[in-house]
Amino acid sequence: MQKDLNCLIDRSIQSKAIHAEPGRISRGFQRIKGNRPIAFAFVVALSLVLGACGGEQKQSYIGWIQMANDQKKNNDYVGAVDSYSKAVSEAEKKYGAESGQVATALGYLGQIYRAQGEWRLAYMTYKRLVPIKEKMEPNTRETKDLKSDFEFVKQKIIEYGIKTDDNYGADQMKKNAAAAAKKPKKKHKSSD
Repeated sequence: MQKDLNCLIDRSIQSKAIHAEPGRISRGFQRIKGNRPIAFAFVVALSLVLGACGGEQKQSYIGWIQMANDQKKNNDYVGAVDSYSKAVSEAEKKYGAESGQVATALGYLGQIYRAQGEWRLAYMTYKRLVPIKEKMEPNTRETKDLKSDFEFVKQKIIEYGIKTDDNYGADQMKKNAAAAAKKPKKKHKSSD
């Protein structure tokens, strides 16, 4: 590329030399010759900028996971959730919907949602993750811990009365509401 750029500059100098005054040719040639590294750097910088403007770069599953882990380390949870979600979709395309890679990315997502108290999102993530882990590694400690985490999230769904797509815990929420309505309300004594 450097050689092509040099040839292009040399042709430009030759065409200008034909139409220029005799004294100006040598000065112009020296200015252009001295600026070749700058011109090359400008072309490289321009190509990088135009490449960056071309849209999102194609990232691999591992790349998304690494980026998300870095974002999580830097407390950028919104970015981490986005990157883990992209890792899930990339893993689904490359490895299949019930692969270990999908389970790994879903596990990271579930951790973030649970830590932030996003119970509905955590529920949906664990609902998908736990069956994959049970199928792959039914009797491992990790799978048991995931089931325990999922039960905790389910309790929070009921406790806070959060509606889910599959109406999980709706019956229990109705029972809890009925029991709360039956309890007599405490009357506060006024201090007159």
